[in-house]
Formats: sequence, C-alpha cells, structure tokens
Amino acid sequence: MKRDSIAASTGDLGAQGRLDAAFAREERRGLMVAAAARSASVVFILGWLVVASPERGLAYAWVLGTATVFLVTGLAQLWLYFRGRALRLAAYLFILVDSLALAAVLLLPNPYLAPAEPPAIPLRFPTFMYFFVLLMQAAFSFRPRLLLWTGLCGAGAWTAGFLWIVTRPETIIDLPRGASRAAMRAVYFDPNFASLLKYQNEIIVFLLVSAGLALLVRRSRTLVAERAEAERARGNLSRYFSPKVVDTLAERDEPLGRVRRQAVGVLFADLVGFTTMAEEMTPEEVMALLRDFHGRMEEEVFRHGGCLEKFIGDALLATFGVPDTGTRDATDALACARGMLAALSAWNREREAAGLRPLQIGLGLHYGPVVAGDIGSRRSMAFATVGDTTNVTSRLQALTRELRVTIVASAALVTAVEREAADLMLLQGLTTRGPTVLRGRDTPIELWAE
Repeated sequence: MKRDSIAASTGDLGAQGRLDAAFAREERRGLMVAAAARSASVVFILGWLVVASPERGLAYAWVLGTATVFLVTGLAQLWLYFRGRALRLAAYLFILVDSLALAAVLLLPNPYLAPAEPPAIPLRFPTFMYFFVLLMQAAFSFRPRLLLWTGLCGAGAWTAGFLWIVTRPETIIDLPRGASRAAMRAVYFDPNFASLLKYQNEIIVFLLVSAGLALLVRRSRTLVAERAEAERARGNLSRYFSPKVVDTLAERDEPLGRVRRQAVGVLFADLVGFTTMAEEMTPEEVMALLRDFHGRMEEEVFRHGGCLEKFIGDALLATFGVPDTGTRDATDALACARGMLAALSAWNREREAAGLRPLQIGLGLHYGPVVAGDIGSRRSMAFATVGDTTNVTSRLQALTRELRVTIVASAALVTAVEREAADLMLLQGLTTRGPTVLRGRDTPIELWAE
C-alpha cells in the first residue's frame, strides 16, 4: 500500500512538474511582455511630459532625466529576461528598486526649481497613480506573489516618502479641531499641509487592487491547471475511444465508471506473414510499416465508435459497446472489419504503385459477455475487457490462416447482428462453417467465415 501511494504521488508530481515548467516558461515570457509594456508606458509618459510639463531649463531637464531612468531600467529588464540571465528573484528586486526610485522621483524636490517648493506640495498632486503602472507590469508576469510584493513595495516606498515629509518641522498634518470652516480651509490650503486622509486612501486602494489582482491571477492559474488536466484526461481517452465517445466521457465525473460485466462486440486483427516479412526489412522500415498499419486500422475502429484496447505487435484488439452498450455493437464490430478490409485494399494499391508487396490481415469477430474496467497498478493503468469472449476472438482470428479466409466470426456475433437489424447487408459474404472445437475449449462453437 505504501509503495502504491508513493507511485501515485510520483505520477502526480510528474504531471504537476510539467505544468509548473509550463507556468515558468509563461512567467518568463510574461516578464518580457511586462518589461516591454513598461518601457512603452514610460516612452508615452516622456512624450506627455515633453508637451505638458510647465518647467523649463535645468528643472525641465531634471524631470525628463528622471523619467528616462525608468526607460533605461525597463530596457535592461527586457534584455535580461530575453537572454534568460535573470534569476528568479530578479523580478522582485527590480520591483523594489522601481518602487523606491519612483517614490523618490515623485516626492523629492526638484533641485533646479526656484524658488523651492515646500516638501508637502508633491503630496497634493495625483502622482501616486504612477504606481499602478508597476502593478500592470507585475500582472503580466502571471505570478500572484509578485503582485502582492508590488503592492507591498509600492505602499512601503510611498509610506517612507510620506513619513520623510510629515516628520519635517514645517509640515502640518492635523486640521484644527473645533475650528471654523474658514480656519480649516486656511490650513488645508497651506503649502505645508499634508493630508493624512489622502495618503490613507491611496495606500488602502493600492493594496486592495494589488490583492485583488493577485487573487485574479491565482484563479487564472487554477483555471489553466484545471483545463490542462481536463485536456490531459481527454487526450488519454482519445487514445482508446472514438472522438464521439470521448465527447460523452468528458462530460462525466467518472468517465469509465465502475468495473462491470456487459456484452460487447470484439474484433481481433492481425497482419498475415508479418514475422517473415520483418526479417527482410530494416528496423526503421518495420516500425514505419507498423505505424502506418496501426494508424489506418485505428481510424476504422474510431470511425465505427469502437474502443481501441491495445496494440500487440502487428495485431490489435478493439471492442464495441464500451464503456456503454449500444443498440448496434455487434453490427459496428462487423462494419469495422469491412472498413479495415477496404482501408487495407486502398493501402495495397498505394504499396503496389510504389513497388511494395501487398499485405493481408486476418480478422476474428465475436460477441459475448466481458468484464470491463481499469486494470494495472496505480503507476500504470489502462481500460480493458477481460474474459472468455476476448480469448475466443483471438482463437477465431488464428483460424483465418488455417481456413485460408479473411474473416472468421462466431455464430453469436452473426445472431447479434441479425437481432440488432441495423445493417443486415454486412452479413453478405459470410458462410457457415459448422461447429468447431477451438484450442483450449471443450465445447464446439459454430463459425462463419469469408
């Protein structure tokens, strides 16, 4: 039990590891996009400052120069992320530096401005909104923690600047209690007044937005992981079932259901003379032949709504009526056999045109009860049908060589096709061969062959 638990967790870690690697790649791309978006935003702001800034001379150059610093750091980040040389913590370091630099640029007095403004004046301007550009940059990274970190860095940097201003002796932060409205207005419009309420609103809103964006990104990552899990499950189902059946199974909480006994149509197909043929071929040619054969036969199984249970060398086993029984399971098995022969005939024409030897297959068909469900270990599981019906089908296929025919079907399958009455024309060409005792069985079984 303990080994099973370890195996299961190992498999989960493998899938989770691949998902984490995919997120890491997207985070890196996101950081590149964020750096590019940030640089574009700074360029736009620079252009706006060139037109809108009232300053001139050295004071004007100071404004543009400090804004250009952010363009340079943004391009540096873009280059590092593009080269893949930035450490995982680099994004956090850049955000911290940007936050401190932005607070300093927005709150420190312009040294070339004359006369100098009181330190509290910058707090009157709506410049705190520039910190939301940093939030935009962090959102591109698809990292919830980086968004939270950006919120904390922005709030911390602005708080540090605010404290530097309000602790100066000339700064006023309290409105006089009980004073007249005129007196309060006089204090409020005093150049040395710093509004504590405005600061609190800015910090609270900034932290709430950063937390909300972090939750949104986390939710988005969860949805992506769930979608990836669903697509992985759907991909696993598509290896065994036709697309139509996959659509049905994908809508269920337990796609394959519990282990149960049910009647199904079973088809066993095998290439005739493959072993001898393979001795004259290179390994690459053998594998190419098998892939081509399996692909063409698989297409017929899925086209007739069958379940492809397994490939066994040059053979394959398919069942019809799983995971749910239908009204024409036996008919679909026989129709699939006809489709495989038609596909093989078309393939042989291609092979003959290329100067290659034509191929032959033997098909065994049976209908009866099986036990259906997942088999294997926790590390490796597969949906399968087991029971005497599957074994009999394999024996029927082996008889195609002895009887020198292409199809050997049981009377049970023929009877089921007649009972379903979905396409009786499929029975044309099958003739009875009477009862035959199969290897490993005592009771004879009535055969039909073509």
